[in-house]
This record gives sequence, C-alpha cells and structure tokens, in this order.
Amino acid sequence: MKWDDLLTVPYKANGRDMSGMDCYGLVLECCRRAGTPLRDVRYEGTEISADTLSFYTRKVNVRPIERAEAGAVIECEYEGNLHIGFLIDTKTVLHMTYEGMRVSPLLAFRHVRFYEVIKNESACV
Repeated sequence: MKWDDLLTVPYKANGRDMSGMDCYGLVLECCRRAGTPLRDVRYEGTEISADTLSFYTRKVNVRPIERAEAGAVIECEYEGNLHIGFLIDTKTVLHMTYEGMRVSPLLAFRHVRFYEVIKNESACV
C-alpha cells in the first residue's frame, strides 16, 4: 500500500481528506487504500479518554484479532487518550498526531488491541 503521500497531511479534528485528518480519518484512508473500507464514526471533541477504549470499535466493521498483522487497525492509549492507527507491518504503525502523520514502532503504544476490518458487517464486534 502506498502511504508516503500522507506524510504531509496536517492534523484536523474530524478531518477526512488530504487537507487534514484526525487519527480516525487517517485509518479510514489507509483501510480504503488497502481494499478493506472501514465505516466512518464521528465524535465530538478532539480527545477521548482512554477509559473509553473499545467504545467506538463496537460501531464499526471490525473484529478483534489476537496479534499484530499487516493491514490491521490498532486501538490504544496514546498520551492518555483513545487513539487508533494502521499497521503497515507487524511492528510499525501509521497514526495521526497533532503535529501530523507519524510512523512509529508498535512498542510506543499502551493497551493495544488489534482489529481486522471485515466486509461482512453482520460479524462486527
């Protein structure tokens, strides 16, 4: 999957295009490019407490998986907030920060959960 053009995309709350994205917008774009479209979920505000982990994944077409796989979506705690990213391989995450898109090692995140995007929505979490 080509993603290097996303490196220049700035952070924008609820952003869903190349003019700006939030972490979920970036994952939506990565999933689209990978051929596994993810359902969009919008939320109010720019930060969601990490105490709500998994709350949003119940509304999208994913199912939990046990370990990291290329193309998986991660849900985690990052700087005390709910965060989502896209695994380009089993050790590397694309994710959006307030400073823009970052490529980070998976080990940089806490309380990580892995999800496979599924096309059969009846099998969703």
